[in-house]
Amino acid sequence: MDYFFVKFVSWAWEWKYILGLILGAGFVKQIFLISPRDRLFSLYMFASFFLIVTTYWILKPLKKALFVGYYKLHALNFLGQAIDAAQVELLAKELNIVVAFFAMIAYTLLSRRYKREHYTLLVASFFVVCLALFYFLLNVSSALSVWAFYLFGDLFVTSMLLMFFSFLNDSFDSKTSKLTYGLIGTGGVLGGFFGSSVIAHQSSLADPSYSVLLSLALVIGIVLIEHLAAHIIERRPVLDFHCTSDTPLPEGGMAAHAMEGMRLTMRSPYLRWLAGIVMFYEITSIVLDYQFTSSVLHSVAPENYKTYFASVYAFSNFVALLVQVFLTSWVIRRWGIAVALCVLPVSVLLGSLGYLIFPILMFGSLLNTFDYGFAYSIQQTAKELLYVPISRQEKYEAKAFIDIFWLRLGKGAAVLLVYFVSLGFSGDAVRWLSLLLVLVMLGWIALGILAGRYHKRLEEEQS
Repeated sequence: MDYFFVKFVSWAWEWKYILGLILGAGFVKQIFLISPRDRLFSLYMFASFFLIVTTYWILKPLKKALFVGYYKLHALNFLGQAIDAAQVELLAKELNIVVAFFAMIAYTLLSRRYKREHYTLLVASFFVVCLALFYFLLNVSSALSVWAFYLFGDLFVTSMLLMFFSFLNDSFDSKTSKLTYGLIGTGGVLGGFFGSSVIAHQSSLADPSYSVLLSLALVIGIVLIEHLAAHIIERRPVLDFHCTSDTPLPEGGMAAHAMEGMRLTMRSPYLRWLAGIVMFYEITSIVLDYQFTSSVLHSVAPENYKTYFASVYAFSNFVALLVQVFLTSWVIRRWGIAVALCVLPVSVLLGSLGYLIFPILMFGSLLNTFDYGFAYSIQQTAKELLYVPISRQEKYEAKAFIDIFWLRLGKGAAVLLVYFVSLGFSGDAVRWLSLLLVLVMLGWIALGILAGRYHKRLEEEQS
C-alpha cells in the first residue's frame, strides 16, 4: 500500500529512538513540575491511563474492521432499502444509547455505595470478565459476534474513562490538577500512539483472538495499578466543595437514582455548558468519522482496511502526543481553560473547510487527525479540569449522566441526522456535511468561553 499514513508509521518506527528522546525530555520536564508528595500517585495514574487507552486503540481498529468488513460482504436491508457498511455502522451507534442508559444506572449506584478506589476496581474487573468471554466468542465471525464486540468497544472506553477521571478529579484540588493533568494526560495520548502503532506492525494481532488476549492482559494490569494507587489515596480526604459525600439517596427507587445526575446537570448552568460541549463534540465526531470511513471505503481495498485504519489512528495519536507533551500544560497555564477548550473546535473548523475544498482520501483521513489529534490531548485535559472544583456528587453522578448517557444520546442524535442525510449523498458528496460543522463549531467555541470563565470564578471562590 503506497499511502502516506502507512509510510508515516514505518518512518516513526525507524526513528523511534530519536523521537523517544525528544518526547522523553518533555515528559521528564512534566514530572519535575509536580511536587514530590503527588509524584508517585501521578505516575500510577499516568500508567493506568496509558493502559486504558492502549487497550482501546488495540480494540478500536479491530472492532471497526470486523464490523465494516462483515457488512461489506453481507448486505443488510433497513426499512426496505439496502445500505452499505458505513451506514450499518451508523445504526450500530444508535444501540449504544440503550447500553449507555443501563451503564449510567449501574455507575450511579456504584458511586453511592462504594469508596472511590473500590469503584474503580469494580469497573475494571467487569471488563476483565467481558474480554475473557470475547476471546472465545470472536473465534467465529457472525452478526452476533461483530455487533456485540462493536458495542463492547464503545462501552469500554466511555466506562473506563468515566471511572478513571471520576477517581482522579476526586483526588486533586484545582491548583494541583493544573500541574498534574498534563503528565497524566500524556499517558493517554502515549497509549493511543503505542496501541495504534502496535496494531499497524504486529501481524500476529491480525487474529482477533490475539488482540483480545493482549487487551485482557492490559486490563488486568490496570486493576493492579489502581490497587497500588488506592493505597496512596486512601489516606487523602475526599474533595467535596458544595455537599458531603453522604448525600442521601433520592426517593423513588432505581429510576430516581439514575436521573439524579440529570437533575444535577439541569440545575447548574456550568454543567449545562459542559454537557453542551460534550454534545457538540459527539455531533462533530460522528460527522468526521462518517466522512473518514466513506473516504476509506471508496478508495482502499477491503483487505487493507485494518492496516490503513490503524495507520491513520497512529498518525493522529502521534499528533496528539506532541500536543499533549509540548502544548497542553503551557496553553492552560499561560492562556487558561477557555482558550484550551477552543483549540479543538478551531482545528476541526479548518479541517472541515479543507475537506470541503479537496474531497480526496488524504484530506478525508486528515479529518481523523484534526479530531483525535486534539480531542485526546488538550481537549480531554481541559474538559476534565472543569470537573475538579465541583462537588463529589456532581463529579460522579452528573459526570455519569453527561459522559455516559448524554454523550451517547448526542451521538445517537448525530447518527440519525448523518444517516438520513447520507441517503442522499454518495462518494465525494459527503463533503457537504462539513457545512453543518461550521455552525456546530461556532456554538462550541461560545460554550467553551463561558465554561472557562465560570471555572476561573469557581477557583477564585475556593482559593
